[in-house]
Amino acid sequence: MTIGVTACAPAIPQPTETTVTDGSAEKQGDGVLRTDLAPIAKRYPQLSAAESVEWMSGTTGSSDIGPTTYWVDVVATLPESEIEALRSAAGLEQIDAPALVPGMASQVPAGPFEGSAELDALFSAEGYSASVAIDAATRTVVLTGLFE
Repeated sequence: MTIGVTACAPAIPQPTETTVTDGSAEKQGDGVLRTDLAPIAKRYPQLSAAESVEWMSGTTGSSDIGPTTYWVDVVATLPESEIEALRSAAGLEQIDAPALVPGMASQVPAGPFEGSAELDALFSAEGYSASVAIDAATRTVVLTGLFE
């Protein structure tokens, strides 16, 4: 008697949107532009007073093996008082806005932007890391963040 065994390779899901930000990991997501504040305010309470917010999110990498790292790209408009409070972070200098996924690029104002390691640190507590830039003229915060 002969018994045959065959194996089927599982289908690999294909992301609907992928972009490379720094050469180390790909951002994958559903490409849906969201405007609900609650999930952003939960992760980044510094943005809880936002007058408007637009964001996209997903996971990094291309494997389902191991821990998952999530990303979020955010453009938020804050009240003047909140922008001034953030700008009071020491050492602000002119910087480029963080690179966001293509679906968010049109949401980013022209700048100029200010930022610093201290400002990034304000948004990087409790397992969340972030790169942050402020456009004071439009009261806009541009943020790209990672978390597990």
